[in-house]
Amino acid sequence: MTNRILIVDDQPGIRLLLEEILKTEGYETICAKTGREACDLVEAHDLDLIIMDYNLPVMHGREVLHYLEEMDFHSSVIIITGASKDSMEKEADYSFVTDIITKPFDIHNLKEMVNGTLIHSRS
Repeated sequence: MTNRILIVDDQPGIRLLLEEILKTEGYETICAKTGREACDLVEAHDLDLIIMDYNLPVMHGREVLHYLEEMDFHSSVIIITGASKDSMEKEADYSFVTDIITKPFDIHNLKEMVNGTLIHSRS
C-alpha cells in the first residue's frame, strides 16, 4: 500500500518541489494551497502524513492544527516554517506534530524525516 501525503503550502514552487521529491520516493501526493483547502482534503482522503507550511492564507496553520485536534486526527504532521523551531515547538504542541522544519530546508533531511515518520507510524 502506497502512503498518501498531503502537501500544504501557498507557494507553488514549494508544493511542486515537495511533490516531485515525494513522488520519486514512491509516495502518493495531494496538494493544497490554503488551510481551508487542506481541511477539506483531510475530510475527503485517508492520509498517512501532512507536510504543512504554518503561515497559510484563508486559514492559518494554527487553525488547521486546532481543526485536526478536534477531528481526533491520528496521522502525523510535519510543519514547515520560517519562524524559529523553538518558538514553533510551543505553538504547535500537538501529539500528531512529529517534527518542525525551518526554511530553508535540506531536501535530504526532509526525505529522511518523512521516511522515518511513516515507518514509525506503521509500527
